[in-house]
Amino acid sequence: MEREVKKSSELTQAFKKLTYGFYIMSSKYEEKIAAGTVSWVSQVSFEPPLIMAAVKKDIDLAKTVNKSGVFAINIIGKAELKLIPEFSKDTLVENGKLNGEAFEEGETKSPLLTRLPAFLEAKVVETVDKGDHTIFIGEVVNAGVRNTDAEPLMEWETDYHYGG
Repeated sequence: MEREVKKSSELTQAFKKLTYGFYIMSSKYEEKIAAGTVSWVSQVSFEPPLIMAAVKKDIDLAKTVNKSGVFAINIIGKAELKLIPEFSKDTLVENGKLNGEAFEEGETKSPLLTRLPAFLEAKVVETVDKGDHTIFIGEVVNAGVRNTDAEPLMEWETDYHYGG
């Protein structure tokens, strides 16, 4: 029996059962830095090492990644819960900090937040423009772990839920 799925509370509730983490995605194009909280991130392949991130297409972060062709995924640990709202607003670079957080430039020139437990840097190899989001598929060119004991923050452990 075929059933048309419409945006309903049932669909919303089913989507909320999918498991997501929280990440701060960042990119730099020329002197422009953009960063934001994202949750739709996944590993795509081991060989080559590929990751994907879906970003609402009309925001500055998506536009910056489109121009630069690179991005970083800064993995938020449970101890960094307060960063979610800080990176859910406009990007501010001031006094050498990104939205108040210390960062360093990665191999791709994308900002890497120095107090987060791990990061992945990727070069975009494919862009899929569907619906209201752009999916960036990137080949990982650099990765690092700063805190091996940190546990990643899962969306269901917070009061935050991405609504697209």
